[in-house]
Amino acid sequence: MPKNKLTELKELCIENSIPIIRDNTAKYIADLINDQQYKSLLEIGSAYGYSALYFYQFIKDITTIEKNIDNFKIVSKYLTGENIVFLCADAFEYVPNKKYDVIFIDACKSHQDILVTKYLEYLNFNGVMFIDNIYLKKFDKHDVLTKNQRNLMKKVVKFQEWLKKLNDNKKISVEILDIDDGLAVIKFC
Repeated sequence: MPKNKLTELKELCIENSIPIIRDNTAKYIADLINDQQYKSLLEIGSAYGYSALYFYQFIKDITTIEKNIDNFKIVSKYLTGENIVFLCADAFEYVPNKKYDVIFIDACKSHQDILVTKYLEYLNFNGVMFIDNIYLKKFDKHDVLTKNQRNLMKKVVKFQEWLKKLNDNKKISVEILDIDDGLAVIKFC
């Protein structure tokens, strides 16, 4: 029996050490999509397109953007034939032409506050924004971190603090869930 695209893509990501959404996180998001009957999703950071293809099982209006041209070529191969809009673009420069029910940010870990602030403008009122890998637990296994890893961890902690302050805004609720590597959930109140 031939493998389906999703299984094949997951195996390719694992083989090439391309980070993908973890199973519990994906299930949590999919359950919320189904419960709320969300209709559209914007993904920031496609990598190889695994999460976009996974979410396509539950939501049919998906746009995913990827900055890395080599990754984008893989995305193009696996998402062609699906009704998923995939774009090679820089998330800091890209301007969506509509609002979305779900926004999933799984892009660069530095300057995430800029991405959240920008893309909240494109989130429908009853929608939800997810930010994956809030904790970067993979570094917990290291006895010693490199200078770049320490700097990245400082940025992640600073971003967590920024999210907590964002939660002080009466119009926005922020919840950080300890699922897999941490998932921030942002909603308008």
